[in-house]
Amino acid sequence: MFNKKFQLLFTFYTSYIWFIIFSTSIFPTHFLAQQLSLRQMLLGVVLKFVAQIILLLTLTTFTSRISWRLALVSSLISIFLSISIKSSFQFYIAAVIGGFAMFFFYTFYNIAHFMNSPQEKKGHSSALMFIVPSFIGIFAPLLAGYIAQENLIFLWIVSLVSFAIAFYLVRFQENFQLSYTVGEAIREIKTTRVFLFLEGIWEAVPFGIIPIYTLYFIQTPLKYGMFLSYLAVVSIIANFALGKITDKLQKRIVFLYPLTIIMACTTLLFAVVKSNLVNWLILTGIIQFFLPLFWNVSTAMVIDSHSNLQRAIPGREIILAMGRILGLSLAFISFSVEKSPHYIFIILGLILFLYPIQLFWNTNVAKTHSYV
Repeated sequence: MFNKKFQLLFTFYTSYIWFIIFSTSIFPTHFLAQQLSLRQMLLGVVLKFVAQIILLLTLTTFTSRISWRLALVSSLISIFLSISIKSSFQFYIAAVIGGFAMFFFYTFYNIAHFMNSPQEKKGHSSALMFIVPSFIGIFAPLLAGYIAQENLIFLWIVSLVSFAIAFYLVRFQENFQLSYTVGEAIREIKTTRVFLFLEGIWEAVPFGIIPIYTLYFIQTPLKYGMFLSYLAVVSIIANFALGKITDKLQKRIVFLYPLTIIMACTTLLFAVVKSNLVNWLILTGIIQFFLPLFWNVSTAMVIDSHSNLQRAIPGREIILAMGRILGLSLAFISFSVEKSPHYIFIILGLILFLYPIQLFWNTNVAKTHSYV
């Protein structure tokens, strides 16, 4: 179904995701143990996406193999800087370098992944890309949590071995050059950039709020690893199944209405039941169940709507990063002024409701765009 080039690429992707998830899954509890506040952790996430967008806007000509090697090296440096944090400044520097790694890896990987995917299998290919973190997320956090609880040094040793494997696999990847201008990239995604911006704002929930707010309930590495594994289990089967369904129907847009409405309603419910662990587990489970499906379909919509991936992918990453910075900044303000963040869930839930409204307007009222 997929050629050898794709298989080598996907093996590399899997090794990189393993390295990242295993090495960083227990970071929130690790940061908490080193006396970092939840507010500081959230600011670190904001800085990560600020660093990513700086490179997206400035480093517009590069080659894939060098970029992927820099992604691995940047990730390793960020991890090592986080092992023993002596000051908040050190933590923020680690976050910035982690943001550089996001640019170096995902911008090139997303292009390579879909360039090597058969047209009729784009939905299935997208599902594969999002199912790997879910599958690895079942085992890696549990293993990392257990090892960290027994001896943290062993965790960093396994991380180093995982890094070496992923770094070695870069040599087998196709080396291609990416060159774009920011204006061209943003113009390329004209028909989808509003959706990407709204998606990015709301993604403050999975990227910042859920991992950090969970620390109100869970503070030990092993229990936190169990929580992450629980989230991975509830998402993996649904994501894989929907990829096949969308390939058969070739109407991915249909799924965006129920997905965004359900996630928006769930986000609003966080504001009501956030102080109860059982309710928190239920709602985060609902989000995690539908989130990979949403990412799968929304990503496939961008890929299907824009033929020039070397412009569309950087444009997508720029707009997503802009939205994420705004959403996470709002979350940071909420964590700063509220003892127990409440209003941020209402704001982000209402923002996500704009997604299906805008989609309906474009396709059924204004009829300015047609999506598949």
